[in-house]
Amino acid sequence: MEHKKSIALIGFRATGKTLLGRLLSEKCRLRYADMDEILTTDFSMTIREWVEHFGWESFREAESRLLLELAESPPLVVATGGGVVLLESNRQILAERFHVVWLQASCETIHERIREDRRSHSQRPALSGLPLEEEIRELLGCRLPLYRQVAHLTLWTDKEPVSNLVDQIISFLDCKNLEDTHLLP
Repeated sequence: MEHKKSIALIGFRATGKTLLGRLLSEKCRLRYADMDEILTTDFSMTIREWVEHFGWESFREAESRLLLELAESPPLVVATGGGVVLLESNRQILAERFHVVWLQASCETIHERIREDRRSHSQRPALSGLPLEEEIRELLGCRLPLYRQVAHLTLWTDKEPVSNLVDQIISFLDCKNLEDTHLLP
C-alpha cells in the first residue's frame, strides 16, 4: 500500500499558505517547501517577470515539474501556488500523493490581504485585466470546484488564529491514524 507522506497546502493567493506552511513544518519537524519561492529562485526572477517574458503556459509547466519532484521527496510540508490545481495532472498528483489541506478565505479577506502586501503587486502578476476584487471573485468561482476536488481537509483562515489552524491539521492527520507521516514525536 502506497502511503501519502507529505502535506500540501492549497488555496487562492493570500489565504495563508506560506505562513501556515512554515509554522506547520516547524511543529511537525518536517522540511518546508514554498513552490513560488523555489520557482522564483530557479527562474532568477519574480513570477511576474517570468510570466511577462515566457507566458503562463511556461510557468504552469515549471510548476508541474516542481510538484512532481516534491511528490517524490521525503515527507515535507508544501505551500503550493494558488493555480496549481488548474491542471488535471497536478490535481491527480495532489490527491494521490499528498495530504491536501485547502485554506479558504472570503473574497473580502483575500482582497484586503493582497492590498496590504507590498510585495504582491511587484512579484505576482495580475491574472486578468479586471480590477483586483472582480478578478478574485471570478477566479475563485473557477477554482473553488478544483480545490474542493482534491482537498482532504478544508480550513477557513479569515479569523482563526494560525496556531489553531496548525493544531487542527495535526489533529486531523492524527485522527486518521497516519503513522507513516512522521508528524508527531
